[in-house]
Amino acid sequence: MSSTSDAAPQSTWRGLFSHGLGLYVIMLNLGIGLHAVDVFVVSTVMPDVVRDLGGAHFYAWSTMLYMVASIIGAAATAPLRLRFGGRRAYCAGAILFLIGSIGCAAAPGMELFILARFVQGFGGGIVLSRSMAMVGELFPEPLKKPLLALISSTWGVAALIGPALGGSFAAVDFWRGAFWFNLPFVLLFLGVAWARLPADKPQKGEVPQFPFGRLGLLTAGVMSVGIASEGATLSSRMGLILLALALVFLTFLLDRRGLNRIFPSHPLSWFTTTGTGYWVMFLASATHTVIGVFLPLALQELHGESPIAAGYMMAVLAIGWTAASVFTAQWRGSAVTAAMICGLSFCAIGLAALAAGVTVLPPFAIAALNGLVGIGLGSSNLHVVAAAMRHAAEGEESITASSIPTMRSLGIAFGAAAAGAIANASGLTDALLPNDVARAVTWVLSVGTLAPVCGLIFVLRFVALVRRKQA
Repeated sequence: MSSTSDAAPQSTWRGLFSHGLGLYVIMLNLGIGLHAVDVFVVSTVMPDVVRDLGGAHFYAWSTMLYMVASIIGAAATAPLRLRFGGRRAYCAGAILFLIGSIGCAAAPGMELFILARFVQGFGGGIVLSRSMAMVGELFPEPLKKPLLALISSTWGVAALIGPALGGSFAAVDFWRGAFWFNLPFVLLFLGVAWARLPADKPQKGEVPQFPFGRLGLLTAGVMSVGIASEGATLSSRMGLILLALALVFLTFLLDRRGLNRIFPSHPLSWFTTTGTGYWVMFLASATHTVIGVFLPLALQELHGESPIAAGYMMAVLAIGWTAASVFTAQWRGSAVTAAMICGLSFCAIGLAALAAGVTVLPPFAIAALNGLVGIGLGSSNLHVVAAAMRHAAEGEESITASSIPTMRSLGIAFGAAAAGAIANASGLTDALLPNDVARAVTWVLSVGTLAPVCGLIFVLRFVALVRRKQA
């Protein structure tokens, strides 16, 4: 921990910007904001990219490869920090994100565009992972929850301005500007990170071999689940999802015996706070992904909403998440337990109500239920993350924090693939007939309700383990 955090600032929002911590707060949120805004901007400009570059059959690969690369980048962060030092790893991630952005902006064809997206995603994953690790490394315990709430608000702001920013570039037929737009902010971020971060040194002596084999297995697993979302038949989708589960589980198994670790010990254990906390994060990510994949389709095809209106109805989830994070950030004691348990309960209730009423409820009611899920996610996620970092195994504090983006991204990947498999099995076709859409979305949301229900079980176990540790 840096010397700036030794002053024990007050557990208030003002404390985040005192004792020299303010520049770190800005730097972390700028790094996370670059990744977050890019996610929403690219989804808006992709139709223009395809019209200009061609390669419509690669449409989904732009997002899929970015997601795959960000997961691998996040997983590689701990070994990179061990070999090169935290500051160098952080700045290397930013440079890769910069190179990827320039590659996307200058790409002459779709093949080079998606390759640049992979580079961009890998860098973004490193930046996200190191940002989460530095929450624990640079900030004292009382300020972690306010900072995590501020990070959540960055995602909420990105959900609001991202579509508008991307739409502005699309409106003037200059989709490349959406990627050139990143350059000054990445350079600013790089300058602050290099000038202000502690110059920690790589591990002295013999450094364990870089875990290429485990990262390769994880890459194969994530690619399998990504390709599953594009599978043509139910059997192919389910087969790829099962293969992905096996490869990811094997990665965890081998990592426990590795010297240059990617994940903390027992990352999926029912008997540790890290394991149960990671399961809550994984299932929470699957929860909002199930909604995000098919609810916009229902709003447009069943309720006649425009793409922009549907997009902002979906943004209600991010707004609810941000509001709940900020509102509960200062809670302590039994209020924290209530926030975690009630949060997953809200998610289950909201998703079940959406499943029951997505075809008959008016759009404003659908948006309200979407917001309820967001409030639940914001209430629980903030406190689960903070407690998981606080109660990490001794010596594993940094790797526990840096692995959190990987677990969330895995939840998004598996949630999207499972939703696609369910929709495919329920008869959704390219014709997008109203009856088919209604049946598919209802099935996706109904089965998807299992994610927050299982998340509630894991959060109850997580709370019990935390209480045991505190006692």
